[in-house]
Amino acid sequence: MIEVTSIVVRSYDLDYLDVFWTLNEQSEERVEEYDFYILRSIDGPAGPFQTIAGPFYNTFQFRDGDVHRLHKWRQYYYKIKLTHRATNQSREFGPQYLSAPPDRIALEIQRREKLLWREFAGREVFLFPRLTFGQRCKHCWDIGPRGNTIGRSVQQNCASCFDTTYVGGYASPIALHMQIDPTPIAVEKTDLKEHQFIQSTARTVSFPPIKPKDMIVEAENKRWNVERVTYTEKGRAVLRQELIISQFPPDDIKYVVPVNADLLREHRPERAFTRPMDIQSREEHAVLDTWGIEP
Repeated sequence: MIEVTSIVVRSYDLDYLDVFWTLNEQSEERVEEYDFYILRSIDGPAGPFQTIAGPFYNTFQFRDGDVHRLHKWRQYYYKIKLTHRATNQSREFGPQYLSAPPDRIALEIQRREKLLWREFAGREVFLFPRLTFGQRCKHCWDIGPRGNTIGRSVQQNCASCFDTTYVGGYASPIALHMQIDPTPIAVEKTDLKEHQFIQSTARTVSFPPIKPKDMIVEAENKRWNVERVTYTEKGRAVLRQELIISQFPPDDIKYVVPVNADLLREHRPERAFTRPMDIQSREEHAVLDTWGIEP
């Protein structure tokens, strides 16, 4: 089957995004036998994705004019879907979003960072990307009888939008490996009561991109709000994400956000720490073992 080798998202205008893709040049199949579809997700690289264009064929560029790019943290994720007309077999490639392409050095750093957090330094958590676009919540958003609004929520602890003002609140969760630092315990006193304030720092790999107000869920059901994100970059390509996070209080509506129990796995790295200080890949170990070299 024909494969998409790369997807690039570019734009120098706030009114549209251009999506480019290339195919495997070594394939002997005819591109005319395939239909192309463009799938898009807003805010969440895990979806939900919707088909926004297609079917078409022998085309390698699409301009998406239905975007709203005034929000600084909103991301649009694109997939390319190929469907073989005769067999109706489909395959999706992506997602990709508007970002700087990494060079070879940055790609190697990203690979080693991912291996480091997965095998040694991190543990698995779930990231819930907060929605910044969609249908406004009819239960708490201040829509008047004439459809006018002043742009605010009129109540708290809304079970429909989880205080995000958008129906559903969050995009599809994503499992990733993250290192969360030990949490200092502090107390904040106000004129009315005493607050148990918990804040910490965390770090993770370059993808998926994390933005403020996203939610992180640990295996012990500790739920964190992302306060600030700082990037480590090379040539504008993100290598690592440093986070400042604060824990939601136990009575917050965020603890009602459902977490699919089928996705919960034992929260540990994928293999045992046989060589905890080694960040070489399995392929590299196989080559070294073949030559009788001790890594």
